[in-house]
Amino acid sequence: MPHLRIHFTDADLARTRLKLEADLMWEVVGSVQALQYAAGGLSFGSWRRRVRERVGEDGCLRAAVHSLVTVAPHASYFPDFLTPSAAVPDIGTGAELVLATPRRRLRAEIRRLRPAGGAAKTWLEELADGKAAALRHLERALRVYFRCLVEPHLDVIEQALRIGCAAGVQRYLHAGPEGLLGWLGPATRWGPPVLTVDYPIDRDLFLAGRGLVLIPSYFGVHHPVALADPRLPPVLVVPLHAGARLLAGRRGGDHVSALLGATRATILRSAVTGCTTTRLARQAGVAPATVSHHTNVLREAGLITTDRHENLATHLITPLGLAVLGPGGG
Repeated sequence: MPHLRIHFTDADLARTRLKLEADLMWEVVGSVQALQYAAGGLSFGSWRRRVRERVGEDGCLRAAVHSLVTVAPHASYFPDFLTPSAAVPDIGTGAELVLATPRRRLRAEIRRLRPAGGAAKTWLEELADGKAAALRHLERALRVYFRCLVEPHLDVIEQALRIGCAAGVQRYLHAGPEGLLGWLGPATRWGPPVLTVDYPIDRDLFLAGRGLVLIPSYFGVHHPVALADPRLPPVLVVPLHAGARLLAGRRGGDHVSALLGATRATILRSAVTGCTTTRLARQAGVAPATVSHHTNVLREAGLITTDRHENLATHLITPLGLAVLGPGGG
């Protein structure tokens, strides 16, 4: 099997971090590719069925899906410009960043695609040339697709990321970046100073002091993904474990608040990614002394642990806490 080998220096380890919020553009691209193959059926079977139903009824959405499948095929390569490294707080910003891609880069990346022909090939050629109509079509496709097929699921996506990353956060806090790299899953193997990743093609990526951003992906179900251009800021997009998606996708009443009370439920949810006492106080809207009382109760029940460093206490959810939180209202 071919591999991606990511080469670290000590400086790279110090700059490696885990992104804890959803990356909207990676979720768009991941979901487009999830439509093109059958992996993750337990997690995405019902989503794919709803997409097929909506596409059959909505011509605008059908055109958007067709365009994005054309520009982001499920293959060993898709253009890097679709997933900009800058912060993307909303799809409008994401679409603007995509359209702001320098024409030379746009042309080079699109021309690496191999469309079958016909209207799709013509559109890609016009897009590669920076034609205004082709760019507007891509922008419209991104907005329509996101609004219809990704945005309605953002709450579940964010909850799944919190559940899926909880263990990674704890590994990082206990063992630093190397602990985080050892947590990534069976498709990756950390053997200092190289992270080896199962990959469609054989390649090496030298970080050269830039560090690595690890991006967990709800819709990423096939294998970890890195940008094709090694000159871009290095990222590794890591599929969430299926269990995190399934826990986040379960519906029901807010049994956590009913069981623990609203304040303790808020504290438990916030502890998924690790929170200080001060931050918990802000999120729960209570005094730090009150938070300390509630964290004592949660800790004694085995739902959280607390790491103390000098005067700073960081509260982390435990596997038992995740089991309580996951099925309901995380």
